[in-house]
Amino acid sequence: MSFVSACCNTPPVEAEYKPTGETSKKDNVEYYFAGEKGNKIGIVFCYDIFGFHSNSLQVADILGRSGFRVIIPDFLRGDPITAEKMSNGTWIPEFRANRAAWEHNKDIFRAAVEALRTEGVESVGAVGFCWGAKLVMSALTEESEKFLGTSVKSGVLIHPSALEKEDFVNATGPILLLPTKDEPDFTGSFAIAKAKPFGEMSYMERFDNQIHGFCAARGDFSKPEVSGDVNRAIQMTVGFFKKTLLA
Repeated sequence: MSFVSACCNTPPVEAEYKPTGETSKKDNVEYYFAGEKGNKIGIVFCYDIFGFHSNSLQVADILGRSGFRVIIPDFLRGDPITAEKMSNGTWIPEFRANRAAWEHNKDIFRAAVEALRTEGVESVGAVGFCWGAKLVMSALTEESEKFLGTSVKSGVLIHPSALEKEDFVNATGPILLLPTKDEPDFTGSFAIAKAKPFGEMSYMERFDNQIHGFCAARGDFSKPEVSGDVNRAIQMTVGFFKKTLLA
């Protein structure tokens, strides 16, 4: 599993935001909920390596106000990567070996899906940022559908990290892919997804004027040139989920 270089050495911004959602804990794992109970479309929100950062909660709240029931599982169990950890670089091997893979996170992902289903959600999608995009693609496979007991119908990948060609080969649903100038060229891999039966619903657009993480913990939302593209990415995400999860 290879991470985008900016993922490994760029610390998060400091942000102030008062979340409007609610939290709950089950089996010693915290979950953040946004949007109204009763919404029939559910979104599993896979944050970046910085966990419950204010920017991520703000994006989740906006999605919640757009008609979705959003759940953010605390995959990192209260121990996110911090600027201090990034300063020495020793976090990377440990994170890759013991925390990043789907095998370490699939039980929490399944619990999140079950929580949405318990509330009456009928259709589930997932959005991922940075490393979280890898979890989304891992959930979007036939094998994971059997494990989860239901299908994740579509996925949004925003400034993704650690993606491989096989992720696109194994994808079982449409994808919205939004890389930045810091991510590799996904043209060849994305063509694989476009060639699938659901490919006409998949879409890719590069944000070449933005950095890796602009829509999550590394984005300075106080800058209009950043917040404008954050809002556009959110609008694209909302439109994509309404198209693919209501189909």
